[in-house]
Amino acid sequence: MMNRATIFTLATIFLIFLAACGGQDTAAYETVAPAGISAGDTIPAPTEYIVLTISGNITITNMDDTLAFDMPTLEKLGLVKYMVNDPWLQAEVSYTGILFADLLKYAGAPDSVTAIEVIALDGYAAEVPISEIQEWPVLLATQADGQYMSIENNGPTRVIFPYDSHSDITAARNMSVWNVERFEVK
Repeated sequence: MMNRATIFTLATIFLIFLAACGGQDTAAYETVAPAGISAGDTIPAPTEYIVLTISGNITITNMDDTLAFDMPTLEKLGLVKYMVNDPWLQAEVSYTGILFADLLKYAGAPDSVTAIEVIALDGYAAEVPISEIQEWPVLLATQADGQYMSIENNGPTRVIFPYDSHSDITAARNMSVWNVERFEVK
């Protein structure tokens, strides 16, 4: 039979272990649709309007030296969603999309990647360090409240962080980009 001191010690060790594991907070999102493509599979070239192009330090391509996606193919990478009190819209919004970590996996990005530069249709760019992608479930949103986003409404894709889930994530607001056109993997 264990005494209280032993139970307390074991509980403390377990909590320290959990804290040290780090990683993405999967409780922050819900899986909406599993991936229909496996990492390493050939990703088909787009047949519809291109909504995202990934270039740079990647090993998987489907158009010259880039990996390009139309919306149906992008969403085959698996969809998750989470609620966010959107600081720009001043409203609670349910965003659905693809995790950045999954995009890197499908693009064949090596472990040496340090950041993703996210570039908008108007040329605005923000760099998202790999540490942010490893720590948070950063989302490339394709839908807001179950509806696809038009260019006039910040689409067709948009960078979303789980702002409400973590008090120390406020600096991520500077990395939020809407009307995303492409990623440059560094």
